[in-house]
Amino acid sequence: MNSVKKTLAFLLAVMMILGIAMATGTAEGKTDKETLTVAISGEPTTLDPYAHSVYYGFIPATLLFDTLIAKNADGSYAPELATEWEFIDDLTLRVKLREGVTFHNGNPLTADDVKFTLKIASESSFSSTLFASIDNDATAVIDDLTLDIKLKYAYAPLLEVLSSFRASIVDKETYEADPDSYARTPVGTGPMQMSNWYSGDRIELTAYNNYWGEALAYKTCVFRVIVEASSRTIELETGGIDIAVDVPFSDWSRVEDTPGIQLAKGRTNLMASLVFNNSLEIFQDVRVRQALAYGLNLDALVKTVWEGTAEVADSYYASSMLGYKQEGPMEYNVEKAKALLAEAGYADGLEFTYTTYQTTLNQAFAEVLQSMWAQIGVKIQIDIVDLATFIDMNNNAKLTASLMTPNVPIADPVAALILWPISRTISLRHNDQHIQDLLDAGASTYDEAQRIAIYQELQDYLYANTYTIPIAYTTFAFGVNDNVDGFIFQPSLVPDLTTVSFH
Repeated sequence: MNSVKKTLAFLLAVMMILGIAMATGTAEGKTDKETLTVAISGEPTTLDPYAHSVYYGFIPATLLFDTLIAKNADGSYAPELATEWEFIDDLTLRVKLREGVTFHNGNPLTADDVKFTLKIASESSFSSTLFASIDNDATAVIDDLTLDIKLKYAYAPLLEVLSSFRASIVDKETYEADPDSYARTPVGTGPMQMSNWYSGDRIELTAYNNYWGEALAYKTCVFRVIVEASSRTIELETGGIDIAVDVPFSDWSRVEDTPGIQLAKGRTNLMASLVFNNSLEIFQDVRVRQALAYGLNLDALVKTVWEGTAEVADSYYASSMLGYKQEGPMEYNVEKAKALLAEAGYADGLEFTYTTYQTTLNQAFAEVLQSMWAQIGVKIQIDIVDLATFIDMNNNAKLTASLMTPNVPIADPVAALILWPISRTISLRHNDQHIQDLLDAGASTYDEAQRIAIYQELQDYLYANTYTIPIAYTTFAFGVNDNVDGFIFQPSLVPDLTTVSFH
């Protein structure tokens, strides 16, 4: 009997303690949770920011590294490692660095580190396009905390580039000593530092105690590698993770309908386009290009091919970017398409081979093209090759037309229009100098109103000439546990996890 009383007393005491703890947590609206767990859809080969282009590799990297400039939600720029910056002239940006910043190994941040980083960025095949304007030889270190970034030519998106995850500042001493070590043991100035990397399983980061800024709401961050999409959803549902990267469309409604978790989705910066090889005779006639555009029911095509994960494109880059102007989408009109083909000398139809490489989406897209264009008298033979062969054919102008969705690393028309420079060895090959002139003007004009006018003129011109057919703006989704606050969807697919907290 005494043992029963003791047991009951013990249980009562435990319940009272739990009740006090729960009441305290509820009153303060806080939790003692100290680990953020994120499921990524693949294992990065490296976390060196200048040695890859994989978005899920940049997600942990944003906690390890800082950039010179930050970007606010309203699009304005804010100090990060740089406290001040000013264009001395069109080719010189003077930058003053924050005092007292140290790398994870204790080395102080200096202007030499920044100059070295910019050199690495401009020479890497993964980032050189964005940093090509920087003149490394002329860039000058004024003192430990001041440098003049020199440009080879005026480049309007420079601040956008320097505020992007593509511009992470690295420690010169460590990088020079062993660049390969940055793959798995990167050294940055960010709020977290590398702890462990268990291949095929997870990457662990811990708080950097000497971080110059405010400490994060959590002390450790674990990135679990879960390749199978449905498994990421299950882990989110069961509480094994706090955030799931890339929730498959088939699970979107399931996540939205499950108590305790939510879907964070939105349009990305990416756009899929049907690109014609304009060096071929059949595509040199604008009437043929326009006929093929009129022959596509874009609403039905996008719904069928992307299965609900995309929206019909109505211009040449995303509406969130500077200078966007709605131009379309091109109307679906079979009779107009047939009439244009007849005017161009193809009254009896047109036939060519459409080559693509094997993915479920590419094959579905090709089959829909084949079906829709058959209605206007255009017959295409679908040829599916391996990726290496496709790339070789693309670079050597052997493709007739292709579906392209280029990476857009910064939210600026310069990056969004990366298909269009004449110098690019891609199947587009429009060879239209007026397009190049407008691209150059847009990139080199610092006045925002003038840039907008230039890019809107360019979009008008592209729509009128139909060298490509804008097809789809892609969408993307993250799964987020309800106890997570401060998670913000980013069109770049690289969310800022420094804003995340728990309740």
